Amino acid sequence: MNKLPAELKDMVCSFLTPYQLRPVRLVSKAFYQAAALHYKVPRIFLFNHPNSLKELDNITSHPVYRDDITTIIIDPTSIPKMKDQHDCVRNIPAVWRVPRWEDFAPPPQEIFNGVDRVLQLFYAALGATYMYDKAWDDAILSESQVETTWQTHNEVQSYQESTNVSAVICSKLQLAFNCCPKLRHIVLTSDHPKYSAGSNKKQSIFENVILGTDSEQPKPQPRIGLDDILPVAHAGSWPVETLTIYNIELRKWTSQTVILWDLLHLRALNDIGHFHTALFDIMNVAPNLKTLWVRTNSLDDDIPSWGGILRNIHLAHLEELFFEYIYFDKDNLVGFLVRHASSLRSLAMREVVISGGWPGLLRSLGHQLPNLNKVSLDFLTGQQANYVAWYKDSFMIDAESFLLHGGHLPVEQFIRKRYENDFHNPDRLVRIQMDIPPGL
Repeated sequence: MNKLPAELKDMVCSFLTPYQLRPVRLVSKAFYQAAALHYKVPRIFLFNHPNSLKELDNITSHPVYRDDITTIIIDPTSIPKMKDQHDCVRNIPAVWRVPRWEDFAPPPQEIFNGVDRVLQLFYAALGATYMYDKAWDDAILSESQVETTWQTHNEVQSYQESTNVSAVICSKLQLAFNCCPKLRHIVLTSDHPKYSAGSNKKQSIFENVILGTDSEQPKPQPRIGLDDILPVAHAGSWPVETLTIYNIELRKWTSQTVILWDLLHLRALNDIGHFHTALFDIMNVAPNLKTLWVRTNSLDDDIPSWGGILRNIHLAHLEELFFEYIYFDKDNLVGFLVRHASSLRSLAMREVVISGGWPGLLRSLGHQLPNLNKVSLDFLTGQQANYVAWYKDSFMIDAESFLLHGGHLPVEQFIRKRYENDFHNPDRLVRIQMDIPPGL
């Protein structure tokens, strides 16, 4: 990176510093393209913040960089609501060591009595004030910085409450499609792993704003629906190949007339309840899906919902399938997998519960998935005596081999009850990683 000419060094990572965008005096077009392959990240972020909208406008209007955008990552979530500066201080992360007055306030007046009651009150208030002021010496932020943080947080909170986030996202998404010819991937998310590009970007956009909260109050849910993301097609073609939905509650899609011919990869990893309908709506209009990842947040009452989905969906080109934390009826799942046997190449399941148990599922699937070349099973449970128990890795390894190569039906092997909550036990370690590819 340091060997690049100065005019490119500042610009080639422009997505991290969009306000510095300016016409680039290229050494040569070929040199720029070669440098961009190694140093330029072809994605843009869209947050519920005016600075993010301005950043997206700058990038999509740039004559060079907009041509390389392939991915847009949308986070429509709102910041936690706070009533006043004291509420703001209460929600500042504890590691910042910002003192809270209620931790130093003098005792209630009722406990003081006698002729010198007023004097006792005075000394108690004086001592509390002294200790409170002294605590600021160890704080990461000064009192003026806390005041600035509250003012900034209040301004962003007011903006979000007065903005129709659905309309803004739909408008900016259309702008991105119109200006970025290579845009093919949408990520809709509310979470960004610590130290990730998304986390760093969000911190830079929401400068001096409290993004998390130490309290247990629920975070505001984004006011967004599938209509705001998918039917950008009404303005023309919708060339999106990959749609990733990660921990976002979506309103139901109301206009199911558009067929998403180009959508090849759908990854819906949601810890949000009642996501079945939205997921079914997307799958039902995406006949060319090759990749399907699904994670839910609850095993309760899933059988009726998933039974309808499994029975009514047929994806002729499905190659990669991943299910996590779902309760399936055995016959419905067997029927779904066998129906896709001609195209299915990769199968992964984690914390999936089968009515009737895993041996029954394996017995029904034996030799019926001839094109599988990869099977991954993780954190499976079964019925041992009168209680639910975790399977050992050895059983899951044998089950994977059985689905790939046939042979003898695996013998159930369970972790001993006393080891089930020992997460250092080899049988309780994660065996498979289903990570979102960078930028997707």
